Amino acid sequence: MSIDLSAPARGSSVARAAGQLTDKRSAGCHDHACVAYSTRAERDRAAVKWLLEGAAIGQRLLAFTDDDDAGERLSAAFAAADAGHGRELTHTSLRTLYDLTAPIDAEAQLAHYRAEVASARAAGFAGIRVFTDITALTLDSARRPGHVRWEHVVDAFMADGHPVAAMCAYDLTATGEDLGAVMAVHPLRHGPSRVPTTFGMYWRDGHRILDGEIDQFGIPALIGALEVLPSEGADLDVSGLSFLSVRASAVLAGMDPSQRAHRSIRLVNAHPVVERVWSVMNFDPRRLIKRTDS
Repeated sequence: MSIDLSAPARGSSVARAAGQLTDKRSAGCHDHACVAYSTRAERDRAAVKWLLEGAAIGQRLLAFTDDDDAGERLSAAFAAADAGHGRELTHTSLRTLYDLTAPIDAEAQLAHYRAEVASARAAGFAGIRVFTDITALTLDSARRPGHVRWEHVVDAFMADGHPVAAMCAYDLTATGEDLGAVMAVHPLRHGPSRVPTTFGMYWRDGHRILDGEIDQFGIPALIGALEVLPSEGADLDVSGLSFLSVRASAVLAGMDPSQRAHRSIRLVNAHPVVERVWSVMNFDPRRLIKRTDS
């Protein structure tokens, strides 16, 4: 089985939160978040909060980490925060779920999530809520483009109506550099100021969305995120894009020399300011289209 991301998902209309990960949103069955952390305690606080949100809406709770204590501290932190409710958290070694010596097999990973969802629903749960520490999956820079693609694949799966809500987290002190592209392909994002979290490229209602703000500091993350798109091109709904620098416009127009490959990207329902930049820079006007069903 192969995964075809050249066309939108089926278009199931499900509620999905997007933007900065804050306490002011409602927990959803289809949310997808990424958190950058600096200490284990910081990570565990974010994980526990995420998992308890899932418990409150009836999801089965799963955690995957490569912790040296086999997840004991995370499980203890969850049990303490659960305040006697007795809700179960299943912790599994990350190495059981992923082969850390090979590129991610997206088809096999999706099959695993399908099976987990089916099992959870058969047991009376409203789906699954997952916390995964992806640090070990991103230490090798050669693996990162494949991981970005996997996150985009599983985001389409969630947006297509499957009751999976997942949080990814990575250790800034271990990776040694910002994983901007990894962060950007999550609808919900949170990290320190030096991590680009100002824009996201994700799925909603069967369309790829590019929203937020993209300035010159977000260019590397943007280029990395765009690498997951089909070689023949794709449409990006940019109606929620509030700022786009000239160079970011050049990247989307396929005119930036730092891009590794040319991709024919069309921007859907762009703001007038983007249209103005397009006109001034003499970019291909066929890259800007209008759609009334966005």
